Amino acid sequence: MPTFKSSKVTWDIAMFPGVCQTLPKKVLKKISSGRNERLFFKAAKENKVKLLQRLIEQDVNPSMKGAMGENVLHIAALYNSKEALCLLLDIFPFIINTPIECDIYKGETALHIAIVNQNTEMVKELIDRKADMYNARAVGTFFAPRKKGQYYYGEYVISFAACVGNEEILRLLVENGAPLDSQDNQGNTVLHILVLHPNKSVACKTYDFLVSLISKDKASHLESITNHEGLTPLKLAAQQGDVLMFNYFMKKRKLVCWSFGPLTTTLYDLTGIDSWNDKSSVIDVICNCNNNAARNLLAITPLKELLLYKWSTFGYKYFLLCTFLYILYTIILTLCCLYRPLMEETADGQKRKIITRPFYDSYKTKHDYVRFSGEIIVIMGGVLILVIEVAQLIRKGPKRFFGNTVRGGPFHIIMFLYGCFIITIFIMRLLNSEGETVIMSLALISGWCNVIYFARGFKLLGPLCIMIQKMIVDDLMRFCVILLTVLIGFAAAMNVHFQAMNVTMFPHFRDFPTTLFTLFQLMMGLDNLPIPPDTTMPTIITILYMVYMFFAFVLLLNLLIALMTGTHFHVSSERNTLWHAQVAATTVMLERIVPSGLWPRSGVSGEIIGLQPEKWYFRIEEKNYAFSPDRRNHKQIKHTISLKE
Repeated sequence: MPTFKSSKVTWDIAMFPGVCQTLPKKVLKKISSGRNERLFFKAAKENKVKLLQRLIEQDVNPSMKGAMGENVLHIAALYNSKEALCLLLDIFPFIINTPIECDIYKGETALHIAIVNQNTEMVKELIDRKADMYNARAVGTFFAPRKKGQYYYGEYVISFAACVGNEEILRLLVENGAPLDSQDNQGNTVLHILVLHPNKSVACKTYDFLVSLISKDKASHLESITNHEGLTPLKLAAQQGDVLMFNYFMKKRKLVCWSFGPLTTTLYDLTGIDSWNDKSSVIDVICNCNNNAARNLLAITPLKELLLYKWSTFGYKYFLLCTFLYILYTIILTLCCLYRPLMEETADGQKRKIITRPFYDSYKTKHDYVRFSGEIIVIMGGVLILVIEVAQLIRKGPKRFFGNTVRGGPFHIIMFLYGCFIITIFIMRLLNSEGETVIMSLALISGWCNVIYFARGFKLLGPLCIMIQKMIVDDLMRFCVILLTVLIGFAAAMNVHFQAMNVTMFPHFRDFPTTLFTLFQLMMGLDNLPIPPDTTMPTIITILYMVYMFFAFVLLLNLLIALMTGTHFHVSSERNTLWHAQVAATTVMLERIVPSGLWPRSGVSGEIIGLQPEKWYFRIEEKNYAFSPDRRNHKQIKHTISLKE
């Protein structure tokens, strides 16, 4: 029944006889057109083919859009109206690849919708009618990755089918030439999307089925494609800390050589896993990412055995050597600073102060030349430290280099500053600058504090190294922001009152900086209130002091203790995981620094054992012991690394 819509009231034309004769033809045509549009969408939704055909005969526009930018074909696909869809495509074949135009579902086509609904017959019908499987991409905000959207399906129809997990639809798409190597806006292929799938059992099953539809060479090519972050599907699983998916990939790489009783010898393909000659390996990804769950992967075979082999064979020895050389280097710097050439500055025959001797007058005696040799070592070491730190900074970027706790985090900042201080001291010595002692003291502090970094090489001290980093970066930084605001406020309030009093009687409150330092000492309990006992203080100062001590000393200081206690508990609960992560990061760092001649590649070449010559394999022996078969079916698996290559 046609209706006429005004701004306030909807009138039913049939209620007023004769109105149709008095209304203009354009208005009547508009009323009829609006009614037909609504019926057109309704007929497609309810699969009413006869009504749909009658409306088509009345020249209904097939390209008209609904509220979300959808057309009638999208409605038919959404409500599984196959007969209506076929009729529409018979008469209007050009709308088959028309995408939805709204920002939320932008780019979604009827084929996308049919795949999500798992309507196999409709998918086959659309494919037979040449629906676009190559360029159709659902890029709306609804399909955006991470927290921006609701469902991240990978934009392409093949990725939609993989996420749904319908094998029949997936087979149809692959057999009809759907591109498997198409990459979305994140650079992810269909295999990357399966890694990100929340249901891991469905993802693994679909992954196996998809790989079975193509050749081994093509599957190997797909698995080597990297996204915009430089991650293959395997490395993406490592970055996500996905234990189930990573275990699945490791089982695919497992090759059993032979078994003899309880002993089984297994080879693992190290391609993309080993950090040798691969700066974006799985080990690198785990060490560089800030995802705590990724560290659990280091306890999975073969990563656990590979890192243990590298650390015990080469890493631990080189790390001890580096620790010894660094401590020796810092001792030499300390001795050079303590026994630097000094002289007494005199004027008119009277002593003034002790100053550093000029450079040209610093090397005369035998002891001076001994010190000179130590200074040369110090300068060369400072240059070497800067070169190593700057090279790693350029390769990894500031965020990954300084912000990663497992790799050292703040200690790399200290090491970088340490090298800069050494070079600055050398330049100031040449220029005979008086500020040399200031930089020298900073160099000594940073040098000895950085010895804590080398505690990471010992299982007992390694977690403490991480604990110190987290307390400095997380707890202490946040506490200092709050403390600074409190100190400034109370220092300004106290200084306002002491300005009107005798400065000589209250030297600790003579100006704002001195007052600020005095309040800091009071908060830390390093000093009592520095006011003469026989002096009568204004009541307001006494009140301010009491409020300050309660707020700063009692509340804030205990807050810092509580924060550090929480950090200690958190790190202690992850002691073993953090130890493995530190070992992995240290091993990779040493492997990149030590010449390849002194650190041979781990594993055995595939050419030697009759496998793919361009790949390297790591051999692991697995021993299975069965205990008390009559009582319980209990099996213990023990991994031993075969060092014979």
